[in-house]
Amino acid sequence: MRTLSYAASYAAAPLAAGLILAAGQAGAVTVVLGGGLSVECYSTAENGDPNEAFEVCTRALRDPNMTVRDRAATYINRSVIRLRVRDYNGAVGDAAQAITRWPSLSEAYVNRGAALINLNRPRDALRELDQAIGMGMDKVHLAYYNRAMAKEMVEDVRGAYGDLRRVVELQPNYTLATEQLKRFQIVNGQMMMMPMPAR
Repeated sequence: MRTLSYAASYAAAPLAAGLILAAGQAGAVTVVLGGGLSVECYSTAENGDPNEAFEVCTRALRDPNMTVRDRAATYINRSVIRLRVRDYNGAVGDAAQAITRWPSLSEAYVNRGAALINLNRPRDALRELDQAIGMGMDKVHLAYYNRAMAKEMVEDVRGAYGDLRRVVELQPNYTLATEQLKRFQIVNGQMMMMPMPAR
């Protein structure tokens, strides 16, 4: 059985702790329409044991009878698992595999954006997240949340604030966004974003 190892160090970024949490909780899974291991991959990607879920998804991808769309969705779901264990390069790769196979699944762009944020590549992440938002998706608040984190990294404070407000409009109980919004203050007539409190 192949196991995933957890990264020993975190990406150096202004909100490293918040970004890592965001990537783990703001990844997007995609429903698989077929059956078998690909459905099990989907059901365990967000909350199952990551090593077990990774193994299930990898075995599912070996199925020669899987439809192209379900293969793309399975790559998206495996990218969520990679985000959970901080394998950001692997998440980028799995999202790219999904996009190559079925470019209209916007969740792949959200997951690649989340991984790029954690690889300290916010400008690349912004392109991915803009693409996902433009395409539309069921959980578009995840794209807005991740885009807010990328905007903060490039010092677009107003843009980050606007995206976080949009998240709360779409999902009023999304606590990651409501907690981030508490960090905004007006100081001397300018919007400022206060540092994350130490955990």
